[in-house]
Amino acid sequence: MINSIFEAILQILSDVSSRGQHGYDAVVLLALLVNYRKYESVNPYIVKLSIVDDEPTLDGMGMVVHQALTEYNRQYKDKEEENQGGFFSTLTSMVGSMFIADADEKLSVQTNEAILLALYEAVHLNRNFITVLAQSHPEIDMAGSPATPIPTTPTTPLGTTPPSLDNLMVEFIVTHMMKDFPMDLYLRCVQIIHKLICYQKKCRIRLHYTWRELWSALINLLKFLLSNETTLLAKHNIFHLALLVVNLFNMFITYGDTFLPTSNSYDELYYEIVRMHQVFDNLYCMVLRVSTNTGQWKEPASKVTHALLNVRAIINHFNPKIESYAAVNHISQLSEEQVLEVVRSNYDTLTLKLQDGLDQFERYSEQPKEAAFFKELVRSISLNVRKNVSLNTLSQDVLLKEFSTIS
Repeated sequence: MINSIFEAILQILSDVSSRGQHGYDAVVLLALLVNYRKYESVNPYIVKLSIVDDEPTLDGMGMVVHQALTEYNRQYKDKEEENQGGFFSTLTSMVGSMFIADADEKLSVQTNEAILLALYEAVHLNRNFITVLAQSHPEIDMAGSPATPIPTTPTTPLGTTPPSLDNLMVEFIVTHMMKDFPMDLYLRCVQIIHKLICYQKKCRIRLHYTWRELWSALINLLKFLLSNETTLLAKHNIFHLALLVVNLFNMFITYGDTFLPTSNSYDELYYEIVRMHQVFDNLYCMVLRVSTNTGQWKEPASKVTHALLNVRAIINHFNPKIESYAAVNHISQLSEEQVLEVVRSNYDTLTLKLQDGLDQFERYSEQPKEAAFFKELVRSISLNVRKNVSLNTLSQDVLLKEFSTIS
């Protein structure tokens, strides 16, 4: 740390020729240097990275990350194609049980942890890097096909547009319901969606996004939690996740008129809640059962019971009116448009209660919550780098000479 090579790394990243030869190594080295004893003392690399504003340098870093992640996705796709049947065949066979294959049955491609860490640090520390990502639109299909693996580090692809990020979150929700349930990632996923909606509500941004896909994914997630209550409760507090999901619906119910694109979107929200009322009814029965018994889940289950208040009010208000409409008009099965007509005609008699704090969220803080994660991640990356790097190679020799001559 006494002799800084920060400027040398930046020059490698800003120069097309040197970046092509050594860009990847430079980005990995920078990620490791930024993390060197950062919880124990002042790390000058953190300070320096946070104030970089040279666009060619930041573009160069973005290109290296882009290329590395593109290659990672290509390898994953190639591995997938080697497996007969592919993802969709596997998914189809799992729909009945709502379980994706066990962890040891998944496609095995080593995650590029070093590049993901570098992306995280650049986005987390340098606000200029976020701007570069948003403007350059690297051709990484971060939402990708369902086969695109989800990063297992606490990062978010902030360079993508909000609809793309929503697509990525929906993709994760529907493709990771499995026995080895990644609860931590699901919590992050739902929290990301919540933060996006809070931002839209605050700035009154009306995104033309197919919100029904998100609502459907969230309801299916609740259905999965219900179907596997016993198995999941042995390892996880599923009520925390259920509460976050229900409160997302409460956000749409309470503030949807400030960020949903049209009034029809608001109608469709109510339609989806009424259409899938059985899932919410079953969730209410489950949390009521748990909250009225003594046990470790009594309090978190009670919170979900309270959060369901407006959802249940919507169901209990519209369902009888839909049934009455069907009976009066002698229709056994109402069309979507007929249900929407009933919904639009009965808003004025619906009573909902204002719930406080829906648009509040805990801001991300790396320390202390994530410190243990990053220590372990950096240790893993360091071991991997030591295993794969040979200082005797010509490439490394050239790189070190460049470090020694660049002022």
